[in-house]
Amino acid sequence: MADNQNNETTDQHVDENNATTDKLVEQIIERVKKLSIDQQKFILRQLQKFEYMERRQYKRFRCENLVIGFDVEGLQSKESLSDISEGGAFIKTKMPVTVGQKAILTFSDTNARSQYRINSTIVRAVKDGVALVFDADNAHQRLKIKTLMTHVKHVGYLLDD
Repeated sequence: MADNQNNETTDQHVDENNATTDKLVEQIIERVKKLSIDQQKFILRQLQKFEYMERRQYKRFRCENLVIGFDVEGLQSKESLSDISEGGAFIKTKMPVTVGQKAILTFSDTNARSQYRINSTIVRAVKDGVALVFDADNAHQRLKIKTLMTHVKHVGYLLDD
């Protein structure tokens, strides 16, 4: 008998949570419908940022003083890294790029004796830069990324999660 009451209470709590969530979603949708198209686009971008942040697997490091070579389909420049992780990076650039383009990052080790090239793909392009995901599809590429991260840990600082 007590088990039935506990199950009913649990079921009721789940139903209340679902009802609360449904009401909340309805309120959000109604408010968003009343916004201008520019405001709706802004809200969408913010939601996409939340989704992106939830997918992060690696710790990010801020490293604004680290300049790297940036090559997108033969167009080359020197750019500043904004932040980097073992999975990708954000680079400050005004270079016109599109999502999906392949890019190569070039950097030197701490002694400037060796130069490394890391293959990547552009996953987001905004007015002040691009987000890249590293194409770590083989052991050699992963080693280059680890070498870069070792350098970054000495010149950058960990961003809060």
